[in-house]
Amino acid sequence: MNQKWNLQDIRPAQPRKRREPTDESPLQKRPAVTRVPREEADAAMSINITDGNKKKHKSLIYALVVFFVIVGGGILASILMGGAELTVYPRYKEPNVNATFEANKTPQPKELAYEIMTLEAEGERQVSATGKEGVKAQSQGTILVYNKHQAAPVRLVTNTRFETNNLIFRIKDSIVIPGYTKNEDGEIVPGVVTADVFADEVGEQYNVAPARFTIPGFAGESEFDNLYAESVETFTGGFDGQRFIIDEGELQTAKQALQMELRNSLLERITTEQPAGLLLFDDAVTFTYETLPSVEYGEDLATIKEKVTMRIPLFKEAEFAQFIAAATVPGYEGSDVRLSDHTTLKFMYSTATTSATDISALDSISFKLTGRPEIVWEYDSAKLKTDLLNKNKTALPAILGGYPAIERAEAVIRPFWKTKFPIDIEEVEIIEIIE
Repeated sequence: MNQKWNLQDIRPAQPRKRREPTDESPLQKRPAVTRVPREEADAAMSINITDGNKKKHKSLIYALVVFFVIVGGGILASILMGGAELTVYPRYKEPNVNATFEANKTPQPKELAYEIMTLEAEGERQVSATGKEGVKAQSQGTILVYNKHQAAPVRLVTNTRFETNNLIFRIKDSIVIPGYTKNEDGEIVPGVVTADVFADEVGEQYNVAPARFTIPGFAGESEFDNLYAESVETFTGGFDGQRFIIDEGELQTAKQALQMELRNSLLERITTEQPAGLLLFDDAVTFTYETLPSVEYGEDLATIKEKVTMRIPLFKEAEFAQFIAAATVPGYEGSDVRLSDHTTLKFMYSTATTSATDISALDSISFKLTGRPEIVWEYDSAKLKTDLLNKNKTALPAILGGYPAIERAEAVIRPFWKTKFPIDIEEVEIIEIIE
């Protein structure tokens, strides 16, 4: 039997719903997929294969290039900076000095000599004056009296006259002039002694500058030319006229301030006026002060004037070093030496009043030295350089044998492969080290 269908009985097909997995479902969500262009995908999928051996080969080449650049540069620098350095260790001693010494203006053998540097300064100040007074004063000074007449001493009595430029001066006390001696060449070295003198009359004309003096009493005799005197400082004090009357307290205050100002100015001049090759000690300076005649400055003012003279003994550097070495180093044989720094020695006059004394009038000075100076033996560095020229490095010990002042030395020759010192003296450098 044929079955008949009604259209109502036919249900249209429904789209099939996708079943979403739940947490309870064993299925997991798939990750979201992002589409990538094909070209990018192909590039991402490509594989980059590197040759490890080739990379190592390039690194080795770079390392070799750097090595040869460094080595080559070092060799080139060594060639361009060729030369030799000799480090010298000279002989030296560092004695402990604590003793009193004496220096002489005219020394005998093995005695320490000195000379005097003299600096002067003048200044003025205005002070109140209360009037004037008449003053008559004789000039005074110091002379050095020489004896070239005989080897025996010569005595001169008090008030013996000395003359210069028709001006007469007299010695204050009796003196004895030592007889002359002779040096190694047979030349006469006159005996000498200092003497204080005063002018025969008053007046400023007797304030004479350094000059030569004769003894009128020996005129016409052989002694006249061989017994004489010399002054080294200007005579002072001579006056004949009116001087201002100034309050003593005000005068002393003004004088002290002016003297200190002049004193400081002289100390500043030491370093610029110190002669080369001579050494000095700051504590050896001496000062003398002189009041010059006042002059009128208005109706009730006077100008006071002061003169300050600074004197300081100077010693020859080489002689002083040898003298200290002979006095402090056992077995010292008289070799040439130097003091690395003489200021390591403290200087002090044996007599405190010496610092306020005119030391130019003294025949000798006594002083104490304390400290630990560095005494270094000297050698001829220029000759040593010449002896090294074009010599093999192995010859250095034999060359140093001729330099007893050098205890040891070390040489460096450039370039490093050379074994001989340069032939050019300018390429040899000496470095001194005192251990």
